[in-house]
Parts: sequence; C-alpha cells; structure tokens
Amino acid sequence: MKILLIGAGSVGTYFCGRAVQGGAELEVVAHRQWEKISAEGYRIKSICGDFSFHPSRVLHSVAEVSSDIDMVILSTKVLPEIDRVSLLKPVADLPSHPPLVLIQNGIGIEEEIVAAFPDNPVISCIAYIGASRSEINHIYHSGAGRLIAGEVNRSSGGKLKKLAELFRAGGVECEISRNIALERWRKLLWNLPFNPLSVLGGGLNTRELCDGGEVESLCSKLMDEVIEVANACQVPLTRAMADEQLEYTRNFPAYKTSMLQDFETGRPLEVDAVIGNFVAIARRCRIHVPAAETCATVLRMADRKNREK
Repeated sequence: MKILLIGAGSVGTYFCGRAVQGGAELEVVAHRQWEKISAEGYRIKSICGDFSFHPSRVLHSVAEVSSDIDMVILSTKVLPEIDRVSLLKPVADLPSHPPLVLIQNGIGIEEEIVAAFPDNPVISCIAYIGASRSEINHIYHSGAGRLIAGEVNRSSGGKLKKLAELFRAGGVECEISRNIALERWRKLLWNLPFNPLSVLGGGLNTRELCDGGEVESLCSKLMDEVIEVANACQVPLTRAMADEQLEYTRNFPAYKTSMLQDFETGRPLEVDAVIGNFVAIARRCRIHVPAAETCATVLRMADRKNREK
C-alpha cells in the first residue's frame, strides 16, 4: 500500500513510521526543511523501541503526489487557518478517489471533508498516544500508541482493513470500529477537559490534572457535560466511560497534552475542534454547559494573546 501523509507532526509521523515498518510505502509532504528530511529521514525514540525510517518520496506540496497513491492520511491540526479541503483536493480528485484518513482531534470534523469529497471514502481515526517533537524530524513517543478507525460515509473496499493490518504489523494496536461516532465522542471525554485545562491551569501535566482535588473535580464536571450532550445526540456515553478515562490518565506517565505543547511553543490552539464545536452542538441541543462555555471563552483569549506574542 502506498500512503501519502499530509501533516507530518509527531502523531502522524509516528504512526506512519510504524506503517512503514509493517510494509507500507510512504510519501510525505514536507513544507519545512525539505532538504533535512530528504537527507536524514525521521528518527523515533519510543517506549516501544527506537527506530528510524526514510519516506520513499518527500514532496514540497500535495500536487507532486504519485498518481497511484492508495490512501491519504491527514494529520494536521484542525485550525481555521488550515484549509483542509484545499490541502486534500489535488490528491482527492485523482481518478482512483483514494480514501481520506483523518487522524485528528476534535468533534464535528468529518462533515466538511465528506461534503467536499463525496466520491472518496472518509475514514475517521482516533489516536491515543503521548508524543512530542524535539526537532522537525525527531519524534519522542512517551506513552500509549493505539488507533481506533472507522468508515464515515462509504466503504473503502477493504483498504481500511489493509491499513489496520499494516499498523499492526508495525506494532500498533489498531481497532476497526463500526460506530466511530461513539469512539470520537469517547475521545472527547478526554480531550475536552484535559487539553484546555492543561493550558488554563498554567502548564499542568496529566498527573497534575488528576490531582484528586479541585482540578480533577473540574475535569469530571466537564466530562459530565460531554456525556449529557452526547446522549442528546443519541450517542451512548456513560459515566463509567468517563471514570475509565480518569483512571487511564492517573496511570499514564506524566505528560504535557498536545495543546499545552502547542501553547508553550507559540503555536495556535485547536480551540474550536476540541471545545468550540462542542459548545455549538450543545447550544443546538439547548443544553447549558457552563463549565465548557467558560473554558472555551478563556481559552480563546489565551490563544489570541499567545499568538500576538
């Protein structure tokens, strides 16, 4: 299988590197430091074993993609200034209409892609991983590292199954779900409290967020709001699922969330994808979510001031 990776950050690069270990051929779009990546490839320091790999091709832009690409993985941040449709269009419009795999955070992120490319299978993929990047081509994998994927709009003709097999051959646990909407809301149970509060708390890691006190209580309150809205959308989230997420995080190595990493390095935050879209869904359902509304408002202010710096 020949895969194109758009958005070679820590998460996308790690998982695609594992797919290469499983036998995939990988093309990567590298807007920054093309020469360095072409010459050195990627180096992964991982709790599951260090490795390095070279993409088969390093591209300046998506327009250079091979015409026989089998699958596209989009792993960019979900930000207003990133036009995901424009990024995908050169490859999505190929005669083969390759499946588009979204390894991205947030809720309500698939609709735009499905509407723009109705002839392409869209696959939603949720990542559970602790990963960061020290250099453009140096990735540090510190915890977890599993994927849950499911088809959103149409069958991929067996390509999702083949992709999952490549990930597994490379050592990644990859589950195929028939109810990917449930899994995305389940991930939001974690993303919505932990990502914003890590920033708003002044730089809290996951261990500090699960402090057994007031901060953890606020995380739990935000989880309750997610459950209420999900249930209104006919998604069967439960309090037991929230408790599982809290217990999972307590036993996870102390880790800076991806949003906190972005904030500390001056990168824009996924405010809408992680919490803004959720607040909008709650309002459509006429459900009051005061904790999430407050966090979204303050997080937008923090993001704006951080960008101005």
